[in-house]
Amino acid sequence: MHTSFIKTSVLGLAVASTSLFAEATYTPNKYQQNDWFAEYGGNTAMYVNPAGISETDQLELSLGFFSTISGEASQEYVSLTYPIDYKHTWGISLFENGASIEGGQSYSEIAALIGYSYRVMQLLAVGIDLSILYINQFDEIKQLTVGADVGLSWNPLASSKFGYLLIGVAVQNLLAPAVSEAQAEDGLKFVFMGAKDAYKIPTNLNFSLFWRGFNRLLELKAELSLIDIIHDSKEGGKGANLEMSFTLTYYLSSHLGVRARFTKEGYPVIGATVNVKDVSIFRYLALDLEMSHDDLWAKKNRGFVWAVKLTSRFGDTREEKIGEERYRRLKIEPENDYRAAMRLYLNRQFLEAAYAFGKVQTKYPAFHLVDQAAFYKAKSFENLRMHKAAKSVYEDAIKRYPQSDQRAKYHFQLMNIDYKEGKYTEAMNKYQNIAQKFGESDVKADADYVAGQIKFEQGLYQEAVDLLAAILPGNANYFYARYTMGIANSRLQKWEESENCFRDITEQPVSNQSERDLQDAAKVKLGHLFFSGEKPDIAQAAQMYGQVQKGSPVFDEAMLGIAWSFLKVHKPDDAIKPAQWIISNLPESFLVSEAYLVVGYCHFMKKEYQKSAEALTKAVDLSDKPVVSGAARDSARQAFESMQGQFDSVQVLALDLARQLPTPRVESKREALRPTFDKANQAIEDYASFMQRSIQSDRFESNRQRIRDDAGFTLATVKTLLTGVPTGPGSTGESSGGGLDDLE
Repeated sequence: MHTSFIKTSVLGLAVASTSLFAEATYTPNKYQQNDWFAEYGGNTAMYVNPAGISETDQLELSLGFFSTISGEASQEYVSLTYPIDYKHTWGISLFENGASIEGGQSYSEIAALIGYSYRVMQLLAVGIDLSILYINQFDEIKQLTVGADVGLSWNPLASSKFGYLLIGVAVQNLLAPAVSEAQAEDGLKFVFMGAKDAYKIPTNLNFSLFWRGFNRLLELKAELSLIDIIHDSKEGGKGANLEMSFTLTYYLSSHLGVRARFTKEGYPVIGATVNVKDVSIFRYLALDLEMSHDDLWAKKNRGFVWAVKLTSRFGDTREEKIGEERYRRLKIEPENDYRAAMRLYLNRQFLEAAYAFGKVQTKYPAFHLVDQAAFYKAKSFENLRMHKAAKSVYEDAIKRYPQSDQRAKYHFQLMNIDYKEGKYTEAMNKYQNIAQKFGESDVKADADYVAGQIKFEQGLYQEAVDLLAAILPGNANYFYARYTMGIANSRLQKWEESENCFRDITEQPVSNQSERDLQDAAKVKLGHLFFSGEKPDIAQAAQMYGQVQKGSPVFDEAMLGIAWSFLKVHKPDDAIKPAQWIISNLPESFLVSEAYLVVGYCHFMKKEYQKSAEALTKAVDLSDKPVVSGAARDSARQAFESMQGQFDSVQVLALDLARQLPTPRVESKREALRPTFDKANQAIEDYASFMQRSIQSDRFESNRQRIRDDAGFTLATVKTLLTGVPTGPGSTGESSGGGLDDLE
């Protein structure tokens, strides 16, 4: 009797059955399922059909308690389901069963089910769970056993007209837990299928149906189970026994419903359900109370039985999570990546910025700033002098984003690259296109500026002025445009217009260091105009020179202007100081030779002829040859051309890597490219710096000739005064003194 009681209890409790005290002889076909807590459509019931948890819409917690009126047999239950996204759902259920017999002995069992459901498509989900059972049979046998269930859930209807329908099929205990009857020697015993002195809990086929309709007023549930479908005659019973249960719930209101049920064990149940929504931390809270009498259908000797279940839902729904994830993916993530790329760009890490903007462009093609990402990706390449890569990005962006408001900028940057490369004809053709298609855009002023610079470089000064005049205060190119206009007007001998242009620059507030430097250059140019005008104003010239701050790129020119101003008014002691400062502090300046000329003049005026001769000799030596020789130019050009092919290939590789997502493989390729890029880029930068110095050398050429002639003439005069021997026609102190009066 004792052994058969254990068998019966284990079968009933092993999967949370309510048949705690069934017939004394074990028959698998009498094995029942839980009708109280495990309802298909209730989301948390896994062992009826693990695929059912796929219908969970948000984090759901259920607590349940079942008991007889005497309290001698009871079951506690807790279940948690968690939807991760649209397709994935996890769940865990924990049951604790217990019953006591005469003498104070008790039987207890803990069953844990860990389930997972995957939505294959909108209407179909599959699920699987693993059940872990701990059984303590009156302290005589303690064992641990495992099983597994699989299931399908189909949702063919979900509409206001036809209601909501779920159909499920599951194989329960496909991996059947095995329960041992042999007493363990000591401790916990692990029992698996096929173990000696053990029997399997039956494998069942469950068919489930859940329907909700009539504007959510009515719910219908039905369960059909074929018990022991994999029948073993040694276990007893006949196998494939059909059992059914039905539940009908009618909602008197959206918050209150009454319920009637006919269980698989064959007795009726009545109950009620009440729910509230959006209270405190809970989005949904429901309480179910059900009751019956065990002897209404067949004598089970338990009498009145009852169950209560609390269901709560909280947190975001699937739709809210998916919406937030999509918002993060489509808005927040690209925004963050775009800002990170912009930080690299502003920090002048242009290669890294090109890769980062490329990631935004590739990973988030629907991002609202993707066209700007393309622009700054190209600008990053352009700032690295990688014009080939930059042009490719701009041209691709024109095709890819035909409706973008960045299109005018793409066209302008292509024009600007042609200008930088000295392709003036191609640049002006692009300018005409911009003027026709984007004449009303902000880009037009930028295009006017570049076109004006091209006309200036071509010596077409009036055309340059006409183009640059359209650039007004507030435009980023205003200072540069006015400066070029000032020089162009001076070359056209329009002195008043030239002065007005330079004065416009000095009267504007500056917003960055470049504008501050250009403002200093304008002050120097104004000083030159006052110094060499038809009616020279030496005091005003010196005042303009004196406003230039130390550290300015034109500080040497301003200091030289001050020296000439003092020399012009015959103050050699004041003139010599700024000239000597240039010689001592700026030995690389192009103006050092002229500073020596001023020093020579100052000593001459002070009749310090030996010192004058030394300074003038230095002036002659420094101005005798061009600062940048033709041989140096040829050598630099050859080195650049030999590196140009490698730099072109680096551009192609860098552009290709910028189009790819930063996977480990791509990152390794970028790291491998870096040394080659650094070497090629350094060569390009060195050549650009050399060419800039060459341009300055060319601009200094006319001054070099003048300084050499003036210094040579005065030096001859000084030598005559020192030796008393004339060195050539006109080389007398008198004539040289007359020349000093005209320092211009």
